[in-house]
Amino acid sequence: MYRKLLALTLSAGLLAACGDDSTKQNTTADLVCTDPVIVQSVRNTIQDIIKQEARAFARNDSRQFVDADKIIAAGSLLDITLEDAQTIREGNKTLCSAGLRIVIPTDIANSAATNSPLIYGNTTIREIIEQKITGSILSYSGNSFTTTIHYTPKKTDGVSLEDNAVTLTAQTLYAALLPYGVKSIVMIDGKAVSKEEALRPNTTESFDEPPEADPEDILENNAASQSDGVPQDLIGLDSHTEIISPNTDHSSQNSSFSINDLENARAQNRQAEAEINGVWNSMEHGVQQGMLDEQRSWIQSKSQNCLQAAAPADNPAQAEYLQLQCDTRMTRERTQYLRGFTIQ
Repeated sequence: MYRKLLALTLSAGLLAACGDDSTKQNTTADLVCTDPVIVQSVRNTIQDIIKQEARAFARNDSRQFVDADKIIAAGSLLDITLEDAQTIREGNKTLCSAGLRIVIPTDIANSAATNSPLIYGNTTIREIIEQKITGSILSYSGNSFTTTIHYTPKKTDGVSLEDNAVTLTAQTLYAALLPYGVKSIVMIDGKAVSKEEALRPNTTESFDEPPEADPEDILENNAASQSDGVPQDLIGLDSHTEIISPNTDHSSQNSSFSINDLENARAQNRQAEAEINGVWNSMEHGVQQGMLDEQRSWIQSKSQNCLQAAAPADNPAQAEYLQLQCDTRMTRERTQYLRGFTIQ
């Protein structure tokens, strides 16, 4: 009798153990850590954080040195990959672990380094990055960032991140990209000067430190205010007031315009940038990688062409207006071209 009871007890225990193993195996099997949707979800999260940070900085920067859309565009050109994805156990939970590697394109990194004194003064971008990653598992070498992320794939909408590694990485990337967003023409002492002139040592020494972005502003404001960046000599003018330089020829097409024209030009430019970023992000990752060099060359060409377009301006407002018109036109042309590489 006792032998029968012992045998039954052992059998029940073995069945229970097998059941637990089966549950664990099924849980592990359900996690597809290498699904391509995961890296796209991580990429979208990083780009969204960079966008929020850039918009917030643009809102708070009284100098209006930075074009947030340039930073956002740079974020869309980052090379983001996941490596060695695998399932792991943390306590009673099964989740995924992978190495996250992000590379900033060389030309973007070099441009940011060149512009850095206008944003960070005497502190280099490397020093800024080292301050931010101290005490974290995020590492930085050359133009490459690496860390480890933990996540749980979702069956319907991407991935659920299990820690703040992606957020920290995105915020550090934003800090590295921020100087890249410096405008080609900036206002110094009420005068419009080229970025190159502004970078001269005797000019940069007098700059104040840029403001810290308000965390609440990052969360509550997804776009820079349309009124931000209006030159001081235009504040208080209504939308029908004409801006005319002292020696203006009224017959000239670009010699006079209203503040409303300038605001419309800004709005049109923001819309054009949003459209091209949307088209670029809708392209397959492999197609993006194949077009990176071409896209970088186009960005550089657009910057040079639009700087030349603004050169004949008689005042800062007109310079911005002409540059925006050029930028919007070239961006829309490029958007139409890129649509041919998307999946309809």
